[in-house]
Amino acid sequence: MGKYTGCQCIICQKLFEDSDDIVVCPECGTPYHRSCYQSAGTCINQPLHAVGGSWQSIQNEHRRKLGGIECTHCGYVNLPDARTCVSCNLPLEIPEEEESPDDSEGFTITTPDGEQHYFQASDPCCGMSPDYDIEGERLGDVANFVQTNTLYYIPLFRRFKETDRKLSFNLPCILFPYFYFANRKMWAMAILSGIIWVICSLPNEFLNALMLFKDTSYLEMLRTAGEDMQAVERITEFLTAHQQLLEDLQTPLFFAGMTFRIGLCLFGNYLYFRFVLKSVRKIREIAPSPNIKKALLSAEGGTNFWNVVGCLGLYCGLVLLAYLGLRIAFI
Repeated sequence: MGKYTGCQCIICQKLFEDSDDIVVCPECGTPYHRSCYQSAGTCINQPLHAVGGSWQSIQNEHRRKLGGIECTHCGYVNLPDARTCVSCNLPLEIPEEEESPDDSEGFTITTPDGEQHYFQASDPCCGMSPDYDIEGERLGDVANFVQTNTLYYIPLFRRFKETDRKLSFNLPCILFPYFYFANRKMWAMAILSGIIWVICSLPNEFLNALMLFKDTSYLEMLRTAGEDMQAVERITEFLTAHQQLLEDLQTPLFFAGMTFRIGLCLFGNYLYFRFVLKSVRKIREIAPSPNIKKALLSAEGGTNFWNVVGCLGLYCGLVLLAYLGLRIAFI
C-alpha cells in the first residue's frame, strides 16, 4: 500500500491506487495523478499556499480524528487499522484503548429559542447536526470558524436564523467594543468603534489636560523634566480660549458614545453572526476541497489575543501622535 493510496486527487476526485503514477507539489505536498497535474499545469491548491499550509498535515489531522496511529519514527499518521507505517514500513506502536467518556460529561440546557438540547462539552455543534443549514452554510463550518465559546454562539446563531429577533446582550461590547471586535478578527468594526469612541472622548480629555496644565505641581514636574514651558503655555491658552466649546460638547458627545456602545451591546452578537456567515461563505467559494476548507476556517476564524494587544498599541500610538501633534503645532 502506497503513502497516497486511498487519498483523493483534488482535480479528478478519484482515489489514488497503488498502481497510479503520482506527482507531488513541492510547495504544499498535494498529490496528483501525473496526467491531472499536466492538464492543470500547476498546483491548484493556491488557498493552501496562501496560508503556508501542508497537505500532509491536513491529512494527518484528519486521520487523528478518525483514531489514526502516528508513527514514532517519521511522524506519518496512519489509518486506525494499520500495523506498519505506510511511509517508512516500520512497525507501529499501538496505543492502549482509552476508556470512552462517561455520558455524565454531557448536560442539558435550554437554548435561547426555548428548546432543550443535550450537549457534550467536546461537541462544537452543541448537539445539533453539523449539516444543519444556517442561511446556506453548514453548521459544522460555522462552528469550525467560531472555534471558541461555541456553546454560547451556536444556539444564539440558530435563534437569529429561525426568528426575526436580532437583539442579545454582549457585555464586552459595552465595555471595550474595539477589543472585542479585534479579538474576533472583525477589524472594520474594531477600527470604526475605536474612532467613534476617541472622537466622543476628545472634549473630556482636553478638559482634563487643561486642569493638569493649570496645576502648579504638575507644571513644576514638567519644568524639572525639561519640557518646553512656552509650548505648554501656548497649549494652555488655546484650550482656555476654547474651554466653553469643549464644555458644551462634553455632555452630548459622552451620551452619543454611550448610546453607540449600548447599540453595540445589543447588536454586537448579530454583527458577529453576519461576519461569520460572510467569512464562511467566502472560504467555501475558494476552497477546492473539504480538507482545505476546514484548514482555512481554522486559520481565519476563532480569536486572537494578540489582536487585542495590537489594538491597544494602536490606540496608545494615536494618543502619542495627538500629543506630538500639539507639541509641533505650538512650538
